[in-house]
Amino acid sequence: MLLSLHVKNFALIEEAEISFGDGLNILTGETGAGKSLLIDAVNAALGGRLRGNVIRSGSPYAYTELVFSVTKDKQKKLQDIDVSTEYDCVVISRKILPGRSIHKINDETVTSAKVRQVTSLLLDIHGQHEHQSLLHRENHLSVLDAFGGKPAAAARAKTAKAYSDWQAASRRLKEFESDPEARRRQMDFLDFE
Repeated sequence: MLLSLHVKNFALIEEAEISFGDGLNILTGETGAGKSLLIDAVNAALGGRLRGNVIRSGSPYAYTELVFSVTKDKQKKLQDIDVSTEYDCVVISRKILPGRSIHKINDETVTSAKVRQVTSLLLDIHGQHEHQSLLHRENHLSVLDAFGGKPAAAARAKTAKAYSDWQAASRRLKEFESDPEARRRQMDFLDFE
């Protein structure tokens, strides 16, 4: 879960700190209030491409930082890709300098590809005309399973067992069934005997 966003010298933002609560968080406001700048700052920290010069006028750099709390399940996945989750948190930051950027995960310098790999496990931004994980078929079942919780997992396991049993019975039935020609030959042979 995203706990906080810290932005400094990013476009028009001198400095801002936003804390997020449990569940769904929605940014609303008047046109020009800065919602898009905050989303751009989040995307920048997530390893996204920068649109134009985002360093605030008169500043030597721009900085954006995200702090995530991670569940035990996510900790295991992060450890599998060599990311430390020592305090049940992950801090992802990006310092944007003229001509280059420095990405860090828990104060360790990493590539933007590594940041994207890690953040794909932690956050999904849904905005107008933007990438949405719900559009990818390979994510549909995991979203439904997560929504259904333990009752859905139990029903899924029961259904998988029933399907496996049905497949085994179907294979066994086919062993007993043979094509009509083979059956006719078998009957002729038995009549002869």
